[in-house]
Amino acid sequence: MQDCIIVGGGPAGLSAGIYLGRFLRRTRLYAAGRPRADHIPRSRNLAGWPDGVTGPELLDSMRRQLGHYDVEIRDERVTGATQIDGGFRLETEGGPVETRMLVLATGVTNRPPRIPEALHDEGVQRGLIRYCPICDAYEVQGRKVAILGSGPHAVAEGRFVRHYAEDVTVVRPEHAPLDDDGERALSEAGLKILPSHREAIRLEGEKIVVDMADGRSEAFDTLYVALGTDPHSDLARELGADLSESGCIPVDAHCETSVPGLFAIGDVIEGLDQIAYGMGHAAVACTAIHNRLLGR
Repeated sequence: MQDCIIVGGGPAGLSAGIYLGRFLRRTRLYAAGRPRADHIPRSRNLAGWPDGVTGPELLDSMRRQLGHYDVEIRDERVTGATQIDGGFRLETEGGPVETRMLVLATGVTNRPPRIPEALHDEGVQRGLIRYCPICDAYEVQGRKVAILGSGPHAVAEGRFVRHYAEDVTVVRPEHAPLDDDGERALSEAGLKILPSHREAIRLEGEKIVVDMADGRSEAFDTLYVALGTDPHSDLARELGADLSESGCIPVDAHCETSVPGLFAIGDVIEGLDQIAYGMGHAAVACTAIHNRLLGR
């Protein structure tokens, strides 16, 4: 039986592996799939990287650091989980495994706009399509910015970006309704709104262009996607953990869920989606896990 299994190979999961490895705990990390951080073209708000760092560079550096410790990494999916006496049993692509403690660092997936994947990925890499104004609104100061979304989330994101750029326009997704309250909220926030739904999004030189259903087009320097995220909380649900209305995992001050011995860290928990925050979760959760195992 493992002391702890970590599910998720993003910054939070890798941080957890480093901590548990240094605590001399028998640990296995499952890291199938591509972490959301791997899509980051360059982050400039992570301390210790004065010139910024790309997502792949950060993940590679953390994996190399984790390689200094006796932590097994498996590129396999965890397909199921149940509680057993003294811990948990996980079903994986490589077979079942048992563990005393379990850390979910499974993250979330951004809901992308309905555009070809190659176009989306090029836009992200060039900074024409962005997802996190907390991370990079500093880089759009004085630019012409679009917010793709509707409802309170789009208004909140528009307000945030408006602190950096005066020219901010909300672009409604196809067929998204906007009532009088929505129009009023946008106006009070100093945000513009395109007169009709978006029909298509394309890249044109150094601009991202929104073609509208009424035939008009508008060019922007950056488009922020505010369509929400989908948390990967299926394992927590299988184990009977409480979930929030959005599907994220509520945790206590030690990052423990409502199921004893089940911890959650990073973007999958209710709170701020930031790399530094997820790393902090790992420190808190893994120290609590180590101390609890000492007590056993």
